[in-house]
Order: sequence, then C-alpha cells, then structure tokens
Amino acid sequence: MLENAMTKYFIEVTQNYQKPVETIFQTLSDHNQLGRVLGIPVKRVINGNDGVNGAGSVRRMGIWPLTVEETVVAVEPNRSIDYRISRGGAPLKNHIGALVFDQTASGSQVIWRIKYDSSLPFVGAVVQHVLKLGLRLGLKRLK
Repeated sequence: MLENAMTKYFIEVTQNYQKPVETIFQTLSDHNQLGRVLGIPVKRVINGNDGVNGAGSVRRMGIWPLTVEETVVAVEPNRSIDYRISRGGAPLKNHIGALVFDQTASGSQVIWRIKYDSSLPFVGAVVQHVLKLGLRLGLKRLK
C-alpha cells in the first residue's frame, strides 16, 4: 500500500534595516499593521494571553475564500515571533512560521522562515514562489 507522500517546503527571506530592532519588531508584531506591510487584509480576531498581539492571538489573513487564520504560539519581544496556520490553508499542512529579529551594527535584521507540507507538489511549489515574493516585497516596504 502506498503512503500519501507529502512534499516539504521551506522559505527564508532576510531583510536588513537602518532602523532599531524595536521599531521593526513593533510593526511586524502588530496584526493591525501587518496588512499594510504584506499588502493583504489582516485582522486580529482573538487577543493574545500576554498582550493583544502576543502568544495565543489569532489573525485572519487574505480575502475569502482564500483566508487563513494564524495563531501566534510564542513571542520574545524584539527577538522572535513563532506562529502556525490554525485554520484554512488547504492543501497545505503543518504550516509554521518564525520571524527572528537581530540588532546589527547599522540597525537591524529580520529573518522570516516558513515551513509547510503539501500533498500536491505543483501547488506547494507555486505557493512557495508566491509567499517568498510576497515576503520580500512586504519586508522591503518597511525600509
């Protein structure tokens, strides 16, 4: 019997800024500002346990019927944000993301990583390309 093969995908986008890490973190951690950065509708639908955008918060992203909900699972202020897709996103599975923030000599750096699986390789590859392009363009908007 054949197993349902899942193809794994990985995206990593790095962006440097001549702004303090606190400024970049504040913008990217705020669900209400994230839509402006990414160029898609984003709305916080559940407040977090340790702040409105903190762990446990949920944001709805996109336009129906392609909306997804992402749940923030961990936040370390000015260091990292970890999240996962908690609703929607089919045919993608196990979608997790992490933003890592670092202070640099000239300002700050953000590394945005996403991992997910797809049982439909063509769809997974198209999503990989679109997400990577969208993240690159979005992160450049903060410059």
